[in-house]
Formats: sequence, structure tokens, C-alpha cells
Amino acid sequence: MGVSPPGPTDFPPAPPRANPWRAVVVILVTVVLILAALTAFWFVTKTGPFSQIEPSVWALNAMHVPDLRGRGLDGTGVRVCVVDTGVDLTHPELAGLHLAAWKDFVNRQSAPYDDEGHGTAMTGIIFAHGILPGVAPNADLIAAKAISSSGTGSDSAIANAIRFCLDPNADGDLRNDGANVISLSLGGTNHPFLGSATTSAVDNATSNGVYVVAAAGNDGQNDDGDVESPASEPSVIAVGAVDREGVIAPFSSIGGANWGFPPVARTDPNKKPEVVAPGVEIATPLNQGRYAYVSGTSPAAAFVSGIVALLLQGHPSYEWNPAKLTALKTALMQSAEREPGQQAGPHDPHYGYGLVAAGPWHDVLPP
Repeated sequence: MGVSPPGPTDFPPAPPRANPWRAVVVILVTVVLILAALTAFWFVTKTGPFSQIEPSVWALNAMHVPDLRGRGLDGTGVRVCVVDTGVDLTHPELAGLHLAAWKDFVNRQSAPYDDEGHGTAMTGIIFAHGILPGVAPNADLIAAKAISSSGTGSDSAIANAIRFCLDPNADGDLRNDGANVISLSLGGTNHPFLGSATTSAVDNATSNGVYVVAAAGNDGQNDDGDVESPASEPSVIAVGAVDREGVIAPFSSIGGANWGFPPVARTDPNKKPEVVAPGVEIATPLNQGRYAYVSGTSPAAAFVSGIVALLLQGHPSYEWNPAKLTALKTALMQSAEREPGQQAGPHDPHYGYGLVAAGPWHDVLPP
């Protein structure tokens, strides 16, 4: 993941005298392009609605998702907002999905669509109910398109999309139609001392009791010192990626020990990333009826978003309750499963607290 440089005409001519704030403005503007496409790598694409693709059942089993599904939890009554490239609801895997709300912050189209494929893939991980088993297929979808066909999105578009997730009909009543979970399989360069509209929108969401799950990022082989933004925000659940053997993916971003400016040491249960989830060669739907195996921290974040939806169905007292956020993250920390390559101690900067475990997480979550 990274930030696209601005074009040569993006800024006005430099003033004749040096301006000490100009450097700050330049950095702020360069932060506004957040890449979603780079949070997933498309490995194998299968075309057509009846393509042969092996569902990633191993991933669901690794996270104990069948445990919760066996208890009758399927996401019913929970709203999940996916901020991404849109969604192709004509795909067989998403047939019959309940769309609670849609808004396009890129091209202003009134009907749902996906001109890149990433959003349909992430939505499928949560909601699919055909060849592929989604984590929470009966949840309600709020879809916000903030990422273009080129995989880029402005800071303002993403921030507006997050605000839309909270209150799609803008009536001030979050409980009536707002999201319980916001899934962000996107990220950009982390500048904690500057902040951004996106991080402000995320913090506003969590302060209203909405759970935000974000991809940790894919810069593990070119580490910049921390997970990407907005996964770096303390209240967000940042998710790294492992393969089917539970080994950390080489691309999965490494968490830093400190956050903010001036730097403040991160403490449990908010050390980054919080958890890892399967994110290597995950079977997903794509737009235009296609299928693909994708890798990245994007699919890992989508898995965890679906699991949070199941937890909220089973623990409705945690909905729109900001006072419960620490308890939920503490239970996440306590229930995560340690992997063989994980460092000693409660937290590892690569693996977080461990592999997310849906059933145990549900069981240790206080009433």
C-alpha cells in the first residue's frame, strides 16, 4: 500500500517567500490518496458464474467460524458497512443479499456497481451464500463506494463514506439505519502527527459505539514502521494476514510500539495489529460474475468484520455502546490463538495477539 504523488497541476504556484506551513500542506495533500487495490493481490481469476473454485473452508475452520454458525449466528439484524470500490449485486454469490443503503462518492451513480472488483470480493467474504460460504451471510449490507476503478480514493471521499455508514439517511438516528460494523479493506501512509479527515471520521464512528475493522497493510517487505492508517488508530481493530499454515504473510504490515505525536506507547489491548486472520489465496467473487483467489490484509480484515457481526448478534448489548469497546478488544486479545512463529509475550508486532478465534472470542466476551 502507499500514497500516489500529486500531479504537477495539483498545487498553486509557490509564493515568492518561503512559507513554513507549505510543507505541512503538501504532506496533508499527499495523504489524501489512499489505495485499496494494493491491499489485495489477484492470483487466479475464474470467469463465469459456474466456475470451479475451491471455497476457503480452511480459513473459516481456522477461525472457529463454524462454531458460531452452529449456534445459529448468521449476522441477522446486524448492519455491516463496506467502504470500497462498490459492489456487484448481480453476482450469483450475492443474490438475495439485503442492501440496506448505497452511496457512490466517486461517480455519483444511484445504482450499486463495482468497476474494479475489490469491493465485491470483500463483500463476498462477509455475505456470500452460493458456492462460497460467507461469514455473516444474513447481515444487512451498507455499501459505500469511495475507491475508484484505479484503486485510489481521496481522503475526503473515504471520510464521507464512513460518515454515511453511521447515518445513511442523515436523520441523526444511528440505531435506526446506521452500521454496527464498518469494514475498511484499505489504508494509506500513516502520519499520526497530522491526522486526516478519514481518521477523524473513524474516531467519530468508534466514539458512537460502531466497530471499525481495518486492514493492517501490505508493506511488510518494505516496512515503514507501523500498520497503515486508519488501522493505526487506537480504537480500530487492525488485522494482519497469515497463510493456511498460520505463518505470517511476508507482506503483512508490522505494528509499531508507539502511536501519535508526540509518540505515546501503545498498551494492551490496543497494540497493533490486534489480530491476524487468513489472507493468502482466499476464494472470493469478483464483479461481472467472476471468481478469484486473492491475498492481502484486505481479505483478513473482511473475515474479522464478519466475525464481529456474529458477535454483535450474540451480544446485542455491545451495539452502539462505546463503553463496551475496551471489553470487546480485551476479549479479542484473550481469546486469540497463538501461532508457532509468534514471539513470547501477549503481543507480537507481526501476529498481534494471535489468530482471531470466533467461538472462544464469543465465549469470553462479558455480558
